[in-house]
Amino acid sequence: MATMLPKVLEIERHQLADYARVDYAIAQGEDEVAGLEELCLGPNELRREASVVRDRTVLAVREVRNNMAKRAITAKNMQGSLVESLRQRSRFAVADTVDASLRARCFASLERVPTLALICHFIDAIKAGDFARAESVRFEFQTREDRHEYAVTSRAIFAQFAPSEPADILKRIAKICRAAEMADTRVVDLFRRCDPIFAFHRVEPADRRPDRSRAFDTSLLGTRPDPPREHAIVSVRSAFAA
Repeated sequence: MATMLPKVLEIERHQLADYARVDYAIAQGEDEVAGLEELCLGPNELRREASVVRDRTVLAVREVRNNMAKRAITAKNMQGSLVESLRQRSRFAVADTVDASLRARCFASLERVPTLALICHFIDAIKAGDFARAESVRFEFQTREDRHEYAVTSRAIFAQFAPSEPADILKRIAKICRAAEMADTRVVDLFRRCDPIFAFHRVEPADRRPDRSRAFDTSLLGTRPDPPREHAIVSVRSAFAA
């Protein structure tokens, strides 16, 4: 797990950089289509010219998007390994019967430990890398009626020694996968803009288009866009299949 975080950080950095490239390329394509709409072209000519812009833009970002998809797969595999690692380290033994026996023995011994001393036991278990015992100590502490007398101390200790790295890794993996989804969504945006229906109905005037000059904001990865139309999804997948 110690070697996983640096790798995830590197993947995340490349993933967000590539998303910025896709977003910029799609924005440029959208602007080109908007320019075509201002030329008052006939429906067929507008559709044809918009398709040229769409195909050229999709081709330009195809390799970048494929790399993002591969990173998302790698991140999901790492997530599976991490979850399994966390599950295993919370056990006293691999075999269920042995784990249950050792866990029962641990709780039996902790019942005789004073509440305040449980905090020291928790610290010792964490330092020894015995996470199964540490979690058992924490659980035992939460069952004590007098735990509120040590609320300030316990919160500080549990927060200080709680392993935050796994949670950080999982959040970053989610962002990596989300970036890949957002890249697909941006391509779908362009397909929508070039859809034949827009040859007869303008989407919106150029002066009301979103400001594409803003810097890439990674917080956008936490928002989920409206589901794209099914035909657009199929078209995008076909474009990247080659």
